Amino acid sequence: MFNNRYKSPVGPEMYSEKEMDALENHISTYFGDFKNVFHEVASPDIHVDIYIIPPTPERNYYTLITGGMGAHIMNVPPELRKKKLDRAEIVVCLPPDWEIESSKEASYWPLRWLKILARLPGNENSWLGWGHTIPNGQPFADNTQLSGVILIDPQGVPEEAFSFPLPNGSRVNFYQMLPIYEEEMAFKLQQSAESLLERFTPEMLQVVDLQRENVCAEKHKNFRLSHKEIQPLLEDWKGPEGCLATDRILVDGCPVGYMYRMKPERDDANWDSGWRFLAGDEDDAYMDNPDHTGVYDLNLICNYDPAILPYLTEKIGSGFSRCPDGSFRSDPDGGPFARD
Repeated sequence: MFNNRYKSPVGPEMYSEKEMDALENHISTYFGDFKNVFHEVASPDIHVDIYIIPPTPERNYYTLITGGMGAHIMNVPPELRKKKLDRAEIVVCLPPDWEIESSKEASYWPLRWLKILARLPGNENSWLGWGHTIPNGQPFADNTQLSGVILIDPQGVPEEAFSFPLPNGSRVNFYQMLPIYEEEMAFKLQQSAESLLERFTPEMLQVVDLQRENVCAEKHKNFRLSHKEIQPLLEDWKGPEGCLATDRILVDGCPVGYMYRMKPERDDANWDSGWRFLAGDEDDAYMDNPDHTGVYDLNLICNYDPAILPYLTEKIGSGFSRCPDGSFRSDPDGGPFARD
């Protein structure tokens, strides 16, 4: 399963030998000596290895780092290109008792997500950087409720570890993958990455804890529908499946009274459909509380109100209000969310 040294395949994007030497030297200098490399056998697009740095008395946890993501130049927005943010590698830190070599999903999902993140910019012609969030849509495994990730600066290392120069003058940036809860994801989307991370202690940011405190779980939500009641209603859907909806729908059981589709933020376009769903009676005070809104799959909202199904393919900028007879009328300028 492990090889001691990178082996060059033929075909996919990859570092040159000099670039690989620079990467490995940087990892050894700032993150620790890697004893093994999880070598990717088949690489359809980019070649992504995972460096495994074992626990030490000074750093009593595993450090896993992608090796190869930075060979791909990401599609960074024009206004940010001077900052040299177009190359990246991803870091995650796992407890010392983590079963690194296990193929069981409860142990393997962090490695799977390192590869998912490494390939996402190329697959989506986009980019990843500090503060970006990506949802999984459901908990990563049966033993945790963590269900998404946010990218932050690497923890427990000096600032010099955050990036390194390649021989051609470009830079590769390192971001740490921090698993987060659904409520934390919703808070970040409504507030900011900075506001979310202010709620964490340094210990929470360092090493993955499957049962850590949910820093945005200010109340337990009793959803109107149970998981067993959810049916696959959204068929043949193409595109991102994420959306935002209020507790008036999912907790109180109100039908959708207003829905609209906005253009997702650039860093959320990989998962965000742009749809927002409200009962229609939420006031400003209600909407200002991020605990009243969550990130969900479109299919889930369809189960709460199947009447929205015919409208989901409408273009960005569309909005619909519910009529007294239960039908919807076009209303792109209505609703409290649309006025934000």
